[in-house]
Amino acid sequence: MTNREMRNLWLTLLGKGVSQMGSKLFGFAMSFYILKTTGSAQSFAISLLITTLPGVFLSPLAGGLTDRIDKKLAVVGADLLSGLSMIAIFFVIQSESLTLTMIYLAEFILAVLFVFLNNAFSASYPNIVSKENLTKINAYSQGLDSVLSIFIPLLGGIVYGLIDVKLFFVINGISFILSAVSEMFIDFHMFGRRVVMKVPFVQNLKEGFNYISKQKLFMTIAIYALFINFFMSAFSIILPYNLITLHEVTPETNGMIQSVFPIGAIVMSVYIGKKNTKFSNQLLRNTMMMFGLLMFCFALPTMGIFELGWLMPFYYALLMGVMAMVSILVNVPLQVLFQTIIEDAYRGRAMGVLSAFAQGIMPISYLLTGILIDYIPSYSILLFSALAMMTIAISVHKNVHLKEVAA
Repeated sequence: MTNREMRNLWLTLLGKGVSQMGSKLFGFAMSFYILKTTGSAQSFAISLLITTLPGVFLSPLAGGLTDRIDKKLAVVGADLLSGLSMIAIFFVIQSESLTLTMIYLAEFILAVLFVFLNNAFSASYPNIVSKENLTKINAYSQGLDSVLSIFIPLLGGIVYGLIDVKLFFVINGISFILSAVSEMFIDFHMFGRRVVMKVPFVQNLKEGFNYISKQKLFMTIAIYALFINFFMSAFSIILPYNLITLHEVTPETNGMIQSVFPIGAIVMSVYIGKKNTKFSNQLLRNTMMMFGLLMFCFALPTMGIFELGWLMPFYYALLMGVMAMVSILVNVPLQVLFQTIIEDAYRGRAMGVLSAFAQGIMPISYLLTGILIDYIPSYSILLFSALAMMTIAISVHKNVHLKEVAA
């Protein structure tokens, strides 16, 4: 890797890292504040929906805009607008108490801008680093996010008790502005030329959808992602339910179990970055089988077949670590595959469609799981999910389009 490319890589990680740190601190503080002041799970649920739904509805639109304008302008502009918005809201709330309405407004603005920021950044990676280093930048980005997921709750808990909650708006705003400044020095065209779209925006979107629909490999994986996210979203509801309701773990034990996930993600991110792991039919098949086996293992302690006793937290922590490693093992090479096979002129729209596919099923899964868990044992849903994942693995193994991907 040349010095210029190395500079691009570290400026990208620095820019994303600074803004992610501010956002995660802000998210931690607002979640704590909402639950502490209202004691309402409904208010917290509304907060989650506000941060999720823009990604579902705006991703294709963000993809069309990303392919139409300079990606550097999209990235720097989104970060700069996010920072200025947070600082503006801070000055608005200075003369009054912090209300849920203002928190929801801030979360909505950040969620909308993040859709455009994330789409533009993901579509830019093949132009920021060489093809040989795509796996490295994606893996390191995932690893950075995991590191922050471990330390931000600890840092947030300390800072929350020391400063006025309103100051988190300023901290978040400054982090976005600093991120925008560092991103100004990234060469977004080091490994690709700028493509300027001259056709009308609506026609631009239609051309993008026509191109994507003809990409059999892309559409095949997108459909698989829809089903996989459905079952993984159900798992994200069932696990805390089982730990807190059935096993009655303490908050400290629950935090310990949950913290192993980002640790596993860091370990696998470093491994993938060094080994330059490529996506293949066999990789997707094997990881789906592993997901199925893990779902089965998560179900066992709740079936009453055996008691884990004092080993229970360690059992769940081990499974969480393996779950994280399997997730990163398939997600990073898959991201690199899309960045490689999709032409630069269509990459933003393709990433937008994939994001909408992946996130669109999540609210449905959350709602359905929340209803079912009151009527049937949670292990029934886990066992069904395990069977579904293994069925997906068999389907992947036999899929003609996926067999075309080199091992």
